[in-house]
This record gives sequence, structure tokens and C-alpha cells, in this order.
Amino acid sequence: LVGALDQDRVGVLLPLPPRTLAEPSLTALADRLRATFATPFVLAAGSAVDSIRDVRRSFLEAEQVADVAVRQPDGRPFYRLPDLRLRGLLHLLRDDARLQTFAERELGPLLAHDAQRGGDLTGILRVYLAAGRNKAVAAQKAHLSRPAFYDRLRRLERVLDIDLDDVESCLSLHVALLALESFRRDNPRT
Repeated sequence: LVGALDQDRVGVLLPLPPRTLAEPSLTALADRLRATFATPFVLAAGSAVDSIRDVRRSFLEAEQVADVAVRQPDGRPFYRLPDLRLRGLLHLLRDDARLQTFAERELGPLLAHDAQRGGDLTGILRVYLAAGRNKAVAAQKAHLSRPAFYDRLRRLERVLDIDLDDVESCLSLHVALLALESFRRDNPRT
């Protein structure tokens, strides 16, 4: 059963025989769709259900999965809720004022600093954390010399009044950056 969910989404109800694993069927469906359509797309799947009563919940889950997966597709044939990990959780909680307050508290001084000086220390932080806190790799990915990158990290520490060698501080900042991405994708003016 196939139908348009909105202007950009199509829903598919894929019936499977009892006790059949969904993954091989989803992979085959993804392969056939990619062979048929030239336009890139994301295939998001809800949980397998045993009853027609649960189909709506599975479609809502697939919609949430698609909302996150379309932002950073990594080449998987399909996406399910467990694939989204922390990004998925933050997407689900993006309208919670407590998460927004957390992100503002963690990143506020840095965002204000960037706005006032026209800099991008937030981007430096993002690259540093995405590189697993490996300064040499992060400097290379940022297309900066090591001394220039290290200088920016020191400025970042001063602006945020933190120590980037502290794992918990970096974890908090990383969660705040991921939350900020979720807010900004839904409302580009934030």
C-alpha cells in the first residue's frame, strides 16, 4: 500500500509474512527504489507491527526517523529509530524548553562572541568535537595550521570559561551543538 503523505513524502505499508525479518525486505526495497529513481532520497522505517491498530504509530515513528536522517544521510539503505542515536533523541526533544535552555546556557557566550566579532569559534568547536577531540586531525579538517587552530581552541576556552581537556565539558558542548542544529533546522532564524 503506497500513498502520498505530503508534498515531499511517500508512505509505504510493506506487508511481510509472520516471523520475517524486516531488514532484508527493506534493503531490497531500497535497492529497487535507488535503481528506479535518480533523485536522492531517504528511506525511513518505523517499527514492525502485528496489528493494523499500530500502523499509525509506526508511520509517526518513520516520519520522525526521516526528519533526522534526511539532515545527515550516511549512505545506509534505510534508517530506523535505533540508527539515530543521540541526534534522534534531541530531535524528538527539540521543542522542550529545558533542552533549549541547556543549549543556550552551554553555547550562549560562544554564539554571542561569534556574532559580535564575526568569527566562527562555534564552527571550530564543532570540527574539534567531530574529530574526537584530536587537535591535529581537527586542524587539518578546519584547513588551519596547528598553531592557528590551537590558538582558536584557547580563545574558545576563555570565552566559555572551560577546559577542553575535560571530557564531561566536551560532552555537554557536543550535546548542546547537536541540539542547536536541531533547533536551527526547524527554524533557521534561531
